[in-house]
Parts: sequence; C-alpha cells; structure tokens
Amino acid sequence: MFKVLLVDDEPNVRQGIKMMIPWRDIDCQVIGEADDGDDGLCKIMELNPDIVIADIKMPGKSGIEMTEMAKKMGFKGKVLILSGYSDFTYAKEAISLGVENFILKPVDEDELIDSIKSCGEKIKREQEIIYRQEKGSEYINEQIIKGLFAGNEELTANADFDYSSYTAAIISAEYGDNPSEAYAEVRRQLSLAHNTDTVTLDLSGVLGILFKGLTKIEVRSVLDKLYSEMKPNIFIAVGDTVTSLHDIEKSYTEANDIYIARFLYKHLGVVTAEMIGSSTNNEIETDYASTIYAYIEINDTAKLDRTLDGFMASLMESCISPENAKVSCISLMMDVRFRIERSASDRKPENLISDKFISELSDCDSIYEIISRMKSCLTELSNTYYGRTTKSTMERVVQYIKANYNRELKLEILAGIFGYNSAYLGKVFHQYTGENFNNYLDKIRITEAKRLLLDEEYKVYEVAEMVGYSNINYFHNKFKKYVGVSPLSYKKCKGQCDKIDPSADDTDDEE
Repeated sequence: MFKVLLVDDEPNVRQGIKMMIPWRDIDCQVIGEADDGDDGLCKIMELNPDIVIADIKMPGKSGIEMTEMAKKMGFKGKVLILSGYSDFTYAKEAISLGVENFILKPVDEDELIDSIKSCGEKIKREQEIIYRQEKGSEYINEQIIKGLFAGNEELTANADFDYSSYTAAIISAEYGDNPSEAYAEVRRQLSLAHNTDTVTLDLSGVLGILFKGLTKIEVRSVLDKLYSEMKPNIFIAVGDTVTSLHDIEKSYTEANDIYIARFLYKHLGVVTAEMIGSSTNNEIETDYASTIYAYIEINDTAKLDRTLDGFMASLMESCISPENAKVSCISLMMDVRFRIERSASDRKPENLISDKFISELSDCDSIYEIISRMKSCLTELSNTYYGRTTKSTMERVVQYIKANYNRELKLEILAGIFGYNSAYLGKVFHQYTGENFNNYLDKIRITEAKRLLLDEEYKVYEVAEMVGYSNINYFHNKFKKYVGVSPLSYKKCKGQCDKIDPSADDTDDEE
C-alpha cells in the first residue's frame, strides 16, 4: 500500500481530497497532512511518503520550492502539484523538478485518481528494476564468495577485495521448528554487521558467512550475540582468521569440517577451529564402564556425572564419527548393564537399563543429548538400587568388595573410588574388619571358590578365573593356605576334606 501525504494551506481542500478518493481501492493510504510548505518539507523527511499531493501556492515555501528542497535532501517519492493558475511557467518548472503531474483547481476527481494510479505504477516498475538489480548484484557476489570458499583461482585473482583479514563461518538452523524463518532472521541480524557477506550453501538453507576485515574478537562477538538471541536453534562453525584471499578456502574448509562433525559439538553453540583437537584416534582406551559401575554401586552421582563428562570429552577429542560415537555409548550402557546384572542376578534387565532406552540413544542428534540421557538413566538407577543409607563408609567399602571380589581389586582402586588416601584407607579398613585388605579379599574369594568347586560343571582353572584369580598356581597356593587342601582335592571329596592330608599329591590340579 502506497503512503500519501497531503500538503495544502486550505483545510477544506485537504478534507475534500481525502473524501473524494477511494484510497483503499487504489492501494493507497493517507499517512499525514501539512498546512504549508515548511511543514510539508518536515513531514516529507519524517514520514518518507511514496506520493505527495501539494498545492503550488502556500505560506512560506511554495509547492515547487518544497519539492526542490525535498529532492535535494534525498526524497525519492512522486509529487503531484495542484494549482489554481493555468500559467504554463509553473507547469514547466514543476516538470523540471520531476513532478509527475500538474493538476488545475478545481480538481477533477477522475484526473486525480488517474494521476495517483500512474504514480503507483511508476513506483512499482522502479521497485522491480531496483529489486532485479539488487538480486543480480547479490547473485554475482554470492558466486564470488562461493568461488573463494572453493578455492577458485580465477575468482581469487579477480575478486575486488582488499581487507586485512578474512574469516569463514557456516551457520545451520536445521534444528529449529521453522528453519526458513530462522535463516531469514540470521540474515537480518548479520546484515547489521559491517563487511559481512552471507550466501546460501545448499537446498536446506545452510548459510556460509565471510567476514572481511574483522578481527577474531570482533567475529566472535558478532556470532556470540547471534547465538545468544537464537539458541538453541542454530549451530555455528567458524574457521580460523586468515590474511590472504588465497587462504579463504582454508578457513572455509576448517569451518566445514566442524559443521560435518556437529554431532559432537552442537551443544557448544559457536565452535571455532581453535577449540577442536587434532586427534584422529577413534579408540577410547579408558575402562569407563568399570568406573561408572563403581560409582553407581556406591551411589556417588557427582563422580558418575564427571566420569560421563570425561567419556564425552574423549569422544569429542577422538574426532569419532556420529555412528561410531553412538556405538560407543550403546556399548558402554550394555557393559554397565551386564556388570549390574552379574552382581545382582535378581534384577531383570528391563528394570535396570531397558532395551528400549538403549535403542532410543541411536535416535539422538548430538553426543550431548546422548550423554544427558545416560546421566539421567544411570543416576536414577543408582538412586533406586544403591541409594545412600546411614551405612558408614567402611560398610559401603565392604559391600563393594563383596559385590566385586571377582574383578581386579586393589586398595589403590578402592581409595580412588571412595576418595581416600590408600594408606589411610588400609589403616581404617583394618580397624573396621580386624584384617588387612588382601586377607579379607582372599577369604571372600576362597569362600566363593569352595561353593563353585562343588559344582561338577566347572573345572579348577575356571573357578579360579570366576573368583578373580588369573594365575592358577597363585589360586592353588591361596586355596591350600586357607582350606588346607588343594582345590582339586576339595572338589574330588565334595568338600568333606577335614581328614585329608594337606600334603596329598595335587599334580592333577592343572586340569
């Protein structure tokens, strides 16, 4: 709808024009009135109307003088002059100033309507020309920017850029409810930043950004502000700042590598090349399952969370693919579930970590979302089955040993889990149980070994492994020390060995 300003020193004339013209029918709206040339000039510059209908003779500036001053001040709208004089001199002067029509009073309604329509049509044609010119210029500029991103040597050599620095970035808004609207808002906000070009990279709407002449700090400030206003609906990947047109490709490639790996970094919002590690080792070596299981059992959810954070950090540092990252997370959960099932056989898997939950992890679109779900699941599990009671720390240590005697257990490992100095823990443990740690652990293992040896299904070396002894000879010596006979002798006499000579031949114990 075109905006119209009426300028006439006679109120009745202004009112008559307002009443006689069907403004809505001709897509117009009267946005203001002025009662002389000086007021008219102020209103023109303030309201920036599309069409001005002005009397030629008014107090102060005339309609011609007002128009001349407005044009000099940058006014681009159309002007229709009304006059009670038929002198051609006025018409000639008005036409030289770009006035669209010179209409004699009393005003003919049809003539004025036709003149207003003619102004509107001219404005539309001019807008279309400007739009095509702008779009053409934008298209050419986009091709230049894309060429620089791709390392096109010809464009690099002929690009009319001369800045001290260049930084490439990629912005994705594909995770919002309305991506097209989000991308439009990104463009609007970046249009306010100086020396910033924005191009569309693919059909999904992902944007490539080239900052020209901005320092790293200035680029980060622009992008941090953008992210703070649009999070969590966008992800921003930023390459390093370079000083040569030839290196724009390098900056863009760095940003694109981050964008491709956004599964790992999405929660960080704005990710720069400097934030990303250079490791390409996909192996996650630390035994996270063992540590996590330990913290679940002792119900230390704070350390459980920190361990999962460490696991996520190791995945991010390894530059692992989204598929392999999901496999690592699912494998970890399966391992933790197996350990819990093994130590608490009365609890069904679906009551611990359900298959449905594990399956849903593969549907997550970021490592942060997966780890957050894992934290919630394992914390709830720990609180439900291993919640803290009034038990002392030593009671919890003993409980942990009884549940994990078949694993590698050392005083140093327990000290790390429970947050003690190992020497101090050993002293307190001895005071609490009356035995040193190694003797206590051996007795638990041998007691369980005696039970397992009575099962004909297991061989001696299998029992040794099941209770935590990896060396069969070491197991043999420990068993004979505490029971008085060898494991095989104990197995053969089905536990009735009180009268068997401890020095009996045990050569077949290597079975």
